[in-house]
Amino acid sequence: MVPAYTLPPNAQDVTIMRALVKETMSREHVDTLARDIEEACSTLAKKGGAHESERKKIVTGPGH
Repeated sequence: MVPAYTLPPNAQDVTIMRALVKETMSREHVDTLARDIEEACSTLAKKGGAHESERKKIVTGPGH
């Protein structure tokens, strides 16, 4: 399950996604998820990075 969320009014143009993984998820499924994420990142890298205006909106660190 990978739901998309919009952020509060001061960041409504930003959409984030998070993966919800159950403790009971099998190792095979975890490996498949990891491969899928790796492929998605590779595809995004080939298509080019985020525009400078989008990069300024990216927040990283604890709690994000």
